[in-house]
Amino acid sequence: MAKFTFSKNERLSSRKEIDQLFKEGKSLNSPPLKLIWLQKESTDPTLPCIQVMFGAPKKSFPNAVDRNRLKRLMREAYRLSKPGLFEKIDPGLNFNLAIIFTGKTITDYSIIQLALKNALERWLKKITSTTPTS
Repeated sequence: MAKFTFSKNERLSSRKEIDQLFKEGKSLNSPPLKLIWLQKESTDPTLPCIQVMFGAPKKSFPNAVDRNRLKRLMREAYRLSKPGLFEKIDPGLNFNLAIIFTGKTITDYSIIQLALKNALERWLKKITSTTPTS
């Protein structure tokens, strides 16, 4: 049975890795979301193949309550789609991933879930077509 968890070690929290992700990462848009990813070299076998962070812009959502709600909705959508995602990534590949909400208004969970699903599918197509297979 698939585990629908989102543990601490799956969260991207290293300031150094976040800065590198935003400087060197590739991106794709799936309104109202934007995905930024960077393949990383990892020698630590305890880390998951994807470390992810979520964001919502303070400029569009000045109230912290609204930003936190959007991030919570994005985390939930990711958590439920994660088991299928991990199965499709080749072993040995590690990625840092940022999921940013780019919409101007707070949207329903169903819209966020659909956008995240589409964005992750497009992302998988990109990484599987550009990564060399051994």
